[in-house]
Amino acid sequence: MGFMICIGLIVRLAEYLNTTGSARWQEFGITQNYFDRGGIFMGIMVCAPLLMVCLCMLIHMIREASNLLKDVTQMKHTAKSRQKAKKEEGKKKKDEKKNSTAGPRRSQRTNKKKD
Repeated sequence: MGFMICIGLIVRLAEYLNTTGSARWQEFGITQNYFDRGGIFMGIMVCAPLLMVCLCMLIHMIREASNLLKDVTQMKHTAKSRQKAKKEEGKKKKDEKKNSTAGPRRSQRTNKKKD
């Protein structure tokens, strides 16, 4: 995040850097003044590459966020299916307990009535 802030500051200060370069181009040891009024030199040589890097970073972050979102939704679905399976398993166990405890009692009652 700090890297993007630095890039943003450099791009924002490009106009100031261009005017400074225009005033002091001879001190840089170049033979021609590349720093024009419109700031095209700074825009092409400094800002464009930095903005392309920011664009690539943004695309990467969006991809990563979408992958994380997919993972989270998949984890939610698996948690719901596990919870549903546990509920069904619990119901089956309750039904088995009811059936196992109810079975002998009925047979004992019928045996007592027959005697």
